[in-house]
Amino acid sequence: MTPDLTRRQLLGVTLAGLAAASLAACGPKGSPPGKPGLSWYGGDPVHEAMQELVRLYGTKHPDVDVVAQFSAFDDYWDRLATQTAGRSAPDVMRMSMSYLADYADRGALTDLSPYLGKTGTSGPAIHIDDMAPDIADSARIDGTYYGISQSSIANAAFVNRDLVAALGVPDVDESWTWADFGTWAKEVGAARDDVYGSMDQGGSLQLFESYVREHGTEMFTPDGSNLAFDQGVLEEWWAYWHDLRAHRGAPPAAVSAEVAGFDTWPLAKGTTPVGFGWVQQVAFVQPFLDGPLDILTPPTAGTGTSGLFVKCLDFWSIASTSSQPDEAARIIDFLVNDDDAIRALGIVLGVPPSQRAIDLLDLDAGSAEQRAVDYVGRVADVVPPAPPAWPLGYNELLSLFTKLGQDIGFGEAGVSDAATEFFEQSARVLR
Repeated sequence: MTPDLTRRQLLGVTLAGLAAASLAACGPKGSPPGKPGLSWYGGDPVHEAMQELVRLYGTKHPDVDVVAQFSAFDDYWDRLATQTAGRSAPDVMRMSMSYLADYADRGALTDLSPYLGKTGTSGPAIHIDDMAPDIADSARIDGTYYGISQSSIANAAFVNRDLVAALGVPDVDESWTWADFGTWAKEVGAARDDVYGSMDQGGSLQLFESYVREHGTEMFTPDGSNLAFDQGVLEEWWAYWHDLRAHRGAPPAAVSAEVAGFDTWPLAKGTTPVGFGWVQQVAFVQPFLDGPLDILTPPTAGTGTSGLFVKCLDFWSIASTSSQPDEAARIIDFLVNDDDAIRALGIVLGVPPSQRAIDLLDLDAGSAEQRAVDYVGRVADVVPPAPPAWPLGYNELLSLFTKLGQDIGFGEAGVSDAATEFFEQSARVLR
């Protein structure tokens, strides 16, 4: 779904009020004892899986009545911002890397460090010792753990090889560079008038981050206060996708703007043989196609430096206003470590964050889910260390990047002007 800049900025406006109205102020706090709140965002597959986990927790802890709250992504953040300002945030909340630094900066999240590494003690513990360091530390900011990783993710390319064969164009493999891919995508677009070469990724800041890393730098400076790459790299990225749109290597902006869910992806509709996303999303697109989607690493800049990374994108956090943080910690440990919970969840939220959890899954060989797990396993051993947690203001930049990418596609902005605006706005947003 295309982010709405106004709605995204609403979070910053609402949370800004927390700076003026201290979280220590009087008012309602947390959930009633024995009824901890648990909130998450997502579509129907996520809601169904999470409600099963709530049921399982109730079976194992009959004295606890978990109160579930869930909604679509944008609605979730509007609601959570209001709840946080009113000191009524759910005890356990699904937290996106896009918002993590914002909520942590305003004191809305509990430091989870005291709950870690307590194996064998009588108090509640959250066990992360089975997770790889890049995964376990994904929500660690300045030494403080503000969330527990719920999955491991990586950027990936999804390829419909059946469509490639039907079009009579050459096959593709992981040796491709962005230059190779551009030439190939245009060839696909020329093969049939109802097909485009690739889904448009010009507005994807998260795939662009891999592109930046291929050029020898991170997206942000170590302290998160500035962009760390040259404006020319961004202009190169946007010019690349603008050229693909002009030659049917990617759909027109009006077509891409209609994407509202996985069923409307051009890849799912068979109007392009290639799409990009976080690897677990292959399981959401696959049901709309007859043949299997292959999972490849995205093209590279040909510099010899990989821009890929494996880390966690979403976490379980505890509200700083929770009146029952110990119970909240038990819930989080259940969500990420309980055998039955792991099996029930599968890869709906992403590939499980530890090898122990992966080994518990009973996935069909050759299934989209198993292909996603295999992909993360093979790239995790060869990619560079993951970048730090995204900085304060990242969510606003995410929306701005998408908006400017669309503006270029619709002819409302030139590549150079859009890149200049992104850098100017980044200087304002990052601090």
